[in-house]
Amino acid sequence: MFGCLRSRPLILGALLLVAGPARSDFFDQPFALRLFFAVDRQSNYASTLARQASIAALEGGSANPGAAAWRQPPTSTTTATTSFVYAPSSGGRDVYAAPISLRWNGPDRGTLLFAYAYTDTGNAQGDNGLTQSLRSDEWFGGYGRRIDEHSAAGITVRLTNGRILSDSISESLGGAPARSTTRFVTPDINVGYAAELTPTITMGLVAGYGRATADTTVTNLAPLVVPLPGIGTPILLPPGTVLAQPDDIVSTYSLRGGLGFRVTDRTNIYVDAIGLRMSTRNSGAQDLGRFLLGAQHLVANGWVLNGGVGVDTLGKVNFSGKAVTLSVRVCRHCGAALLEGENEDDCSSAGATRRFYAD
Repeated sequence: MFGCLRSRPLILGALLLVAGPARSDFFDQPFALRLFFAVDRQSNYASTLARQASIAALEGGSANPGAAAWRQPPTSTTTATTSFVYAPSSGGRDVYAAPISLRWNGPDRGTLLFAYAYTDTGNAQGDNGLTQSLRSDEWFGGYGRRIDEHSAAGITVRLTNGRILSDSISESLGGAPARSTTRFVTPDINVGYAAELTPTITMGLVAGYGRATADTTVTNLAPLVVPLPGIGTPILLPPGTVLAQPDDIVSTYSLRGGLGFRVTDRTNIYVDAIGLRMSTRNSGAQDLGRFLLGAQHLVANGWVLNGGVGVDTLGKVNFSGKAVTLSVRVCRHCGAALLEGENEDDCSSAGATRRFYAD
């Protein structure tokens, strides 16, 4: 979400000597790139985020728009869901999100989805005193439907706007702290396919593309002494002086694949592999791979436990978990608790394979 460089006047001509050699240092910041990839969350459901892997999960909370449209209710249904996601980090910063979703399912008509998510960062200065933060608004719309008895497909479009703020110690400024503030707007599209390979194995594939425009401002956080060009006379730049204002265009590409395994009637395991690439006109490119393992287990009294672990090619490992309680409805065939999205026809006592879902 850095884009095509557009020439803008700097506050002082002397800053040309500073901004030129500092450019790679300002834009080659792993945390800022991570934040752009973090916008790629793709799911508004806390239980799904806790499980992490969901591409092959045949449920409304899946990050796969095909899998999210798997259910075919006998009558039209409308579901509203809201949740709160809190993610503390080892650096002392906290990221939280407040999503809300509205989903409509119609028999033989597919599934319509509309959603909004607010994301922000708490204690942005962290333990090292350098501010790193993300603030964004996301708007979703999507449609999907079953293709046949064993497969489904779907599409989602999303518009995200927000701000990334990142402080760093810049070697190009003699070890002085600098701040990069990027405001961005990005539309993206994702197309997904899900299938039931066997009664106990599911799979999913999702391809995505996004194109973002970004406006970045680089400023110094401490007084900075620089020499005037030609004569070498030093001048003092106060904190907050604009050092550079480049714009950029960022293209993001993603390919996701996943498998799901029904180990028992109460336990599902999911494995996802994700490849992401961010390519900028002015600031280079970044590739990232993610590998996710998640589990979902139904325990007694209508509780579902979700947990997962993820590792990426930058060496980041994270763990997550969540317990979800579901309203208890009883099956008329066997008396077992029915979960959200289930009806008596899913019960093994009625001659069908039983699954459980948790958005």
